[in-house]
Amino acid sequence: MPRLQIRLLHRLEEFRACERIQKAVWGNVGVGSELLAVTEKYGGVVLGAVVSGRIVGCLYAFLARRHGKLIHWSHIMALEPGHRNQGLGFQMKLAHRRLALEQGIKSICWTFDPLQSRNAALNIARLGARVEEYIPDCYGRFASAIEKSLPSDRFVVNWRIASSAVASRLREGRRPRQYDPSRLPRANETRLNAQGFLENIRIRLNLRAPRLLVEIPMNTDAMRSKDLKLARRWRTDTRKVFQHYFAAGYGVEDFLPPGPASDGRCNYVLRR
Repeated sequence: MPRLQIRLLHRLEEFRACERIQKAVWGNVGVGSELLAVTEKYGGVVLGAVVSGRIVGCLYAFLARRHGKLIHWSHIMALEPGHRNQGLGFQMKLAHRRLALEQGIKSICWTFDPLQSRNAALNIARLGARVEEYIPDCYGRFASAIEKSLPSDRFVVNWRIASSAVASRLREGRRPRQYDPSRLPRANETRLNAQGFLENIRIRLNLRAPRLLVEIPMNTDAMRSKDLKLARRWRTDTRKVFQHYFAAGYGVEDFLPPGPASDGRCNYVLRR
């Protein structure tokens, strides 16, 4: 079995490995080795996932202030395509949490695409991070093999790493549901099209229930490769839904990843 190590990176050749991983994931380098080296020396974190001596994943975070409090802002986390869905991202997040707590940091914040179900499952369901903001076109339109020139809408999440809620989530896993998802109203009604991709057939902005569901596709990357027009419509539809309900006093309470209990569907749970 391959040997896994999550550790801090220090050497220039290790930072160049991070550049290689970024190119493999996004098609370009967002954070170069020079900036990685400076950040590592002066208060940030550069972590690597090392499998059998090879760096296959990286996490980069820097010191920042949010709402007047010192935090770590986690700007990138990337894994080589062949090493995804193996829990390495989760292990890097746990290692980052330990290091940040040792430095007296109590929150780690980052952004993620609300339409990426894998990221939502990790950030919200497994880690217990809280969505605090929805930013349309957060980074502008940039060259990315994943983004496909779509508007770069993002959730901003706050992972309150020193809180008892996060400690309980990490210790116990997903909390038992206090509701039946099958009985919750849906902000968007969907169907599968002829290509097998999910599409919205109705958006409902008049719901007032204590909880409601917002469904997203489970295969966003495939949709962007084969039907960019539909992917663009998903961006527009979900932007409208999240902005409307956040303004109406709702927040993201949970994320339900695909599974037998959800008929393979992906849903955010919003709670007033």
